[in-house]
Amino acid sequence: MDYLLASNGIISKFPYSLEELRSDNPQTSFAWEMSAEELSDWGVYSVDEQNPPPYNDQTESIELQDPSLVNGLWIRSWIITSASTEEMEQRKVIKSAEVRRRRNRLLSETDYTQIPDFQGSEVEKLNFAQFRQQLRELPQQEGFPFSYVWPNADFFDSVQP
Repeated sequence: MDYLLASNGIISKFPYSLEELRSDNPQTSFAWEMSAEELSDWGVYSVDEQNPPPYNDQTESIELQDPSLVNGLWIRSWIITSASTEEMEQRKVIKSAEVRRRRNRLLSETDYTQIPDFQGSEVEKLNFAQFRQQLRELPQQEGFPFSYVWPNADFFDSVQP
């Protein structure tokens, strides 16, 4: 639970903890658990955080705002803004690296299927070859790295290295 210290609707400190309340008032013995009414006597209020709204993480940024007093409750809400060109490019680089790491791991895990003494059937060899080629082509898909289709790997579990 997040708390703040406020007086007359003005925040003095956020975040604020019950440990800080005890430390700030060393001559006072506080109960281990205190009700909202007891805390408010000391200017301490709980802060509720709204759930983040849906947003496009490719083109928008979301930021948790400082608490505000709404209908007698301290609430932290979210604000959505357009991402800058630099932010969008950075997100694309990061997302691309994540997808490529997963793709490269799958390629590494299926390397054994490409050696001459692989014990799979001709159909399995063909399936793996096609699967691996589709993995290599993944970055060329329209919308990559935010929108793409992983190649079908249903056959993968049937063959053990």
